[in-house]
Amino acid sequence: MSLNSNLLGQTYEQIQKAVLGGGNVYFQMFGEPMDFSWPLPPTGQMAPQAYQIISTMPLWSPVGSYSMTDVRFADAFRRLLQYVVWNASPEVQQSWKNQQDVVTALSNRVTQDNSDMNTTYQTEKQNGGPVFAARYPDIDTWLAKAPEAQEWINKIDQDTQAWKVAQDQLLDLQKSAMPNELQAMIDAIKVPSGDPASSPAPRGWTKVPDGSGIIRWEPSYTIGATGQDWRASLTSGTQGSFEVKLDASKSSSAITQSWAGANAEYSEVFWSVNVGGSWKSLNISKDDQSVTATISVKSSTFVPVTPGDWYDGGFVKALALNEGGAGYILQSPWTPTGSANAAFGANGLLSSMVSGLVVVYQPSFEITMSESTFNQVQQQISASAGLRIGPFTFGGNGGHTSDYQVSTSGSTSFKGGSTSTDPLIIGITVAFPGVEHP
Repeated sequence: MSLNSNLLGQTYEQIQKAVLGGGNVYFQMFGEPMDFSWPLPPTGQMAPQAYQIISTMPLWSPVGSYSMTDVRFADAFRRLLQYVVWNASPEVQQSWKNQQDVVTALSNRVTQDNSDMNTTYQTEKQNGGPVFAARYPDIDTWLAKAPEAQEWINKIDQDTQAWKVAQDQLLDLQKSAMPNELQAMIDAIKVPSGDPASSPAPRGWTKVPDGSGIIRWEPSYTIGATGQDWRASLTSGTQGSFEVKLDASKSSSAITQSWAGANAEYSEVFWSVNVGGSWKSLNISKDDQSVTATISVKSSTFVPVTPGDWYDGGFVKALALNEGGAGYILQSPWTPTGSANAAFGANGLLSSMVSGLVVVYQPSFEITMSESTFNQVQQQISASAGLRIGPFTFGGNGGHTSDYQVSTSGSTSFKGGSTSTDPLIIGITVAFPGVEHP
């Protein structure tokens, strides 16, 4: 856990209660909040920024962040179907095993691609020094802006598509003597054959531009409200307004007692300032237990997210029972839960899914500290392009300062806030396929 785990826990607990009502709600707070500035996509498409969040399989942690390299839930579901077996002839079983080896080899290639891409970025960052680090502070920025990164995006896209084609061939083999329910699942997750640039999306599928701008078929999700509806409802009043009150002198065990328990991980700093387009740690509570802060949110909302018709929760629950009553079971040595070769749960191939987004609008802050701490950080905060307190970001977006205001208030405190018209996604809710709760 981080040095500021108590402040992190206070933030987590208060957001969960304010927006989600507390109780048994499986909340994951973002270590790095995300602006809602998604473009309005053409009819039948989904913005890649939106798809990146809702399609990802969340890490088993109450605090997380999202990257273009994260595992997608639908891809994990497709992989899980590879390990479902049923009564079939020896010839079909052998053909299926041979094709499974092909799929595994292609999957390993995609994994190696991502590893090599990360190594390339880290090497270039090390060789490029401060100039490179300022221009590309993280791998997502590098992938989005560096011309040389496009080759990696193309290679990963191509190898991923080859892997999915091989998966479809494997799924076709499974249709011999297979139970109807399993066949329906395999048919639903099979990539459509039509050209996504010119064909209508089949049931359960949507169109998403990839990193090269090429339109791809992707399994669909339903978002409870469009981004434009969020903006309209959040900006029109104070519905869902709340405050988070932080005190560095108070302890909190909310993180370790959350749904992920001892698996809680948090590597990001809690306090940071934006300088030159990059976020830098400003740990004002490290040696000052008098630090307090209040974050006031003008309005907030919860937006539910559900997978499309390619996913059937009833099928997954039957598979988790693994009793064979439905005509199919997990292939040995795969088991429903456990520490190895598990299908579901904390260590599972299909461990978690996004079930909703927690969105806030125009947060503001007031931070109070000792005089000595104030004197140490005054210039850094006043001159910064943005300030971050846990999952709340004030300014610093793309180096712009128009959405960030800060001023001193008395001799030992700062006030400020966001004037941005973009809502801020500060977390998600998590669901757990195959199991009732973690």
